[in-house]
Amino acid sequence: MRGEVAEWLKASVSKTDILSNRYRGFESRPLRQHKTAAVQARGGNETMKKVPVILTGFGHVGRAVLTLFSEKRTSVRERYGLEVAVMKAEGAYYSGERLEVGRISRHGALWTEGNPAWRAGMPMSDVIRPLGKGGCLVDCTPSNLPSGEPGLSYLLEALGSGWNVATAGKAALVTNYKRLRALAAEKGAALKFSGATAAALPTVDVGVISLAGTRIEGIQGILNGTSNYILTRMAEGLSYGNALEVARSHGIAEPDPSYDVDGWDSAAKLVLIANACLDTEFGLDDVRISGISGMPADFVREARREGKSVKLLAAASPGGRAEGWNLEVQPSLLEPAHPLFHVEGTEKGITFLTDTMGSVTVTGGRSNPRGAAAALLKDLINIYRS
Repeated sequence: MRGEVAEWLKASVSKTDILSNRYRGFESRPLRQHKTAAVQARGGNETMKKVPVILTGFGHVGRAVLTLFSEKRTSVRERYGLEVAVMKAEGAYYSGERLEVGRISRHGALWTEGNPAWRAGMPMSDVIRPLGKGGCLVDCTPSNLPSGEPGLSYLLEALGSGWNVATAGKAALVTNYKRLRALAAEKGAALKFSGATAAALPTVDVGVISLAGTRIEGIQGILNGTSNYILTRMAEGLSYGNALEVARSHGIAEPDPSYDVDGWDSAAKLVLIANACLDTEFGLDDVRISGISGMPADFVREARREGKSVKLLAAASPGGRAEGWNLEVQPSLLEPAHPLFHVEGTEKGITFLTDTMGSVTVTGGRSNPRGAAAALLKDLINIYRS
């Protein structure tokens, strides 16, 4: 057994030796929400910026978006001066005004028969054309590699019409990032994808905005909650198979978990983060990928006994490959000093190495539909607040 573990370790696991302060948890109390200075100055009668929204995809994330946008309507209006109205959802729900959840669902199910808001076959262009430029497509369609469809067509149509885009889908961006970025620049539209890079965990925002002026010298992340949960349970004594079954029973792992456990989800997120933060144009073919399938339980438990931790780490490091960077996803052995050492269960985290700010780490963020919806709302606000 020891020989098998040693061979597996030699083939699949890298030892990561990033130096940083140990992660520590902090607690804070939220400040009381205040209206913006503009609202206070105008006594609450400020001019609203109306934002028409088309929502594509109405699965768990799409439903969470519509619900969250409704819940946050008042606070978004008061804090940011934005009147957000979802005009069209899931292909052909359209009312000419704001859609509410109750207008398109009955007892949690989609409602089409006898629904006056259902316009079968209504194309997205019929909504965009009369409204003109300046609206926002919020895209929650499932990823489909390698075609990027159907999300790719939605994004191209919206950007081509001068509409901004906030998307939680990875496939269209991974397969056509250069094309989409060029089209957005040509049309003067924004292309945001925080929800595609780790749900509520702020990754791109940190790398692009918070680290402005630095030179990013490396990126390391635990970007897939399913794999991290399985590794956490294996460290507690379960076999890989048993840990996977527990993850399935809790709704954490999909019936077919290969996209997560084989490293593809982490690789797609790494590509998007690297392209946004390093100004590159990587694709999945540029990533060396090794997942956690078949990992020996003895190795994970032994690592814990030695005070170490096994994580599926996605990393971008300077090197001689494409565009001067090496991109890898592989099981990695972390020392206690590593800032991601304490990221357990379904939690995710990311560390940026910089020339002037040192090591900057962010962990946490909801890994569920509501967390993804919150990321989409954040992107929408940031598009229009400036």
